[in-house]
Amino acid sequence: MFITGASIVGAGVKAPRIKTKNLVSVIFCEAVAIYGIIIAIILVQNIDDTTPEDWLDNYNTYIFNGYCLFFAGLLTGMCNLACGICVGIVGSGAALADAQNGELFV
Repeated sequence: MFITGASIVGAGVKAPRIKTKNLVSVIFCEAVAIYGIIIAIILVQNIDDTTPEDWLDNYNTYIFNGYCLFFAGLLTGMCNLACGICVGIVGSGAALADAQNGELFV
């Protein structure tokens, strides 16, 4: 979002018409963040309360489930980061190209 926002503001000096037209990529970056929050809420629902006796009986299962939830959240965050960077780079290129040639986009 930072990459796209900086390009829109910078290119908006040369061509003010692109400020509102190229906000779609910023909205896509925010949508990716919302997907990450939704996954976090889904993952939190999988955490159960345990008793000390139950913990000792099923120790390996709880450790495995904890690692699974941790790495699922970590993978979701890394995918959201990569997707956000890609959307930012594409949005930046689109904003700069639209500033140079107004006939590229409708």
